Amino acid sequence: MVQFGTSGWRGIIGREVTFKRVRLVTQSIVDCLRSNGTPPKLLIVGYDTRMLSEKFAQAAAELIAANDIPVELVTRDIPSPVLSASILDRGADGGISFTASHNPPEYNGLKLYLKEGILASSEVTDPIERRFAELEKTWDDTFLPAPELIVPYDPKPDYLKKLGKLIDWDAIRASGMHIVVDPLFGTSREYLDHILLEHDIPIEVIHNTRDPFFGGYAPECTSENLARLRDVMRRSGANLGLATDGDGDRFGILDKGARLADASLALAIILDYLARRRCLTGGVGRTLATSHVIDAVAKLHGLELIETSVGFKNFAPMLVDGTLEFAGEESAGLAWSKHLPERDGILACLLAAEMVAVEGRPLTELKQDLFQRIGTFHFRRTQVPLTEKIRQLLQERMKQKWKEIEGRKVIAVDRSDGLKLTFEGESWILARAAGTEPKLRLYAEGHSREEMRHLMHLARQLFTNWRQKHV
Repeated sequence: MVQFGTSGWRGIIGREVTFKRVRLVTQSIVDCLRSNGTPPKLLIVGYDTRMLSEKFAQAAAELIAANDIPVELVTRDIPSPVLSASILDRGADGGISFTASHNPPEYNGLKLYLKEGILASSEVTDPIERRFAELEKTWDDTFLPAPELIVPYDPKPDYLKKLGKLIDWDAIRASGMHIVVDPLFGTSREYLDHILLEHDIPIEVIHNTRDPFFGGYAPECTSENLARLRDVMRRSGANLGLATDGDGDRFGILDKGARLADASLALAIILDYLARRRCLTGGVGRTLATSHVIDAVAKLHGLELIETSVGFKNFAPMLVDGTLEFAGEESAGLAWSKHLPERDGILACLLAAEMVAVEGRPLTELKQDLFQRIGTFHFRRTQVPLTEKIRQLLQERMKQKWKEIEGRKVIAVDRSDGLKLTFEGESWILARAAGTEPKLRLYAEGHSREEMRHLMHLARQLFTNWRQKHV
């Protein structure tokens, strides 16, 4: 059985993700794309730096070609947002990227993009899952190759040219800032660093080789994983540290002093900057699990705020049709529709560099200025293994009626994706099962650090302790 989560299909290499299953999934995708009556005229296949990603991509390209569909196969690993841009640039009918994003090295999988350059929604992937189940029963894994339909493709020049037009390079150069770049051994190496160097921005680069094991860590922009970036910044006196996850669609930003910026706050500060300096006037999207500081910034600038379930693919149609101009999620995903209808960690990093240069102040000062205008917000996310006992507890909690907890009045209950309880004063907690790994994710937000810590403690008790008493 194959399941597409919030961001594609993922599993452990050799167990869930095998060559046979890759071909089965690919055939299922082709069959479902054909089901609308118009066969695809072109599909693009990309891959990340993980073990076997390049081989999986080749296997998928061969099977697509065997279905008499032209394929453009990238010449090296590429960031996922680059595949999104390439689909739009080439007028392709869709694309597949072999990646497990920020998951540990033993994982792989794929993301499916549609002709609009957006991740496929569950309306598209559910039929693919059903088709996979049908094919699996009789699949003999043989096909007639058609190598003449596979063409090599390098999307880098067009992507960097398009991205370069969005950034105020003069401001970054004039600031004299020194930047350290950390692609975490992932796909944005020779993308994020190269575009900065091409515009004469002084940088240092670390972890810029291909390593399928990502130095022994999951390629995620966490404080632990960015320890080397922090050390290099302190040694060199750099103004800014810019990092991206394994497939380049999420960001990590270290401020002057090598302090890691909270992703939700970084999104809010960038949104505030775009509204003040770059004439952003369209709708703003955030996921259910993202800090409400985004709401406060949207309200400050008179922008419409739309909340969606977790999963960046929920923003995609609204970024395409113009309902949203900006979208963000707490797991460090940012999209600006002037660039792509998808999240792009490289864009987020460059916008942060431009913002710090134009404002002439580090992120900590920009945060303090923002809080003076909208009030303070303190947000945290943590996670625990999703055992069967915890899963059952979450289901029980979701069935309950909630009016008050420890003297806090519950003013809103959302069960659309886990259980979110909002209290008077707009503080809140959320528990939900992750869509890409067996984890229970817990979220809490308050208007002081102490309130946030208390709420996170409350969330841990409610969703991981069977004996917790509540009203």
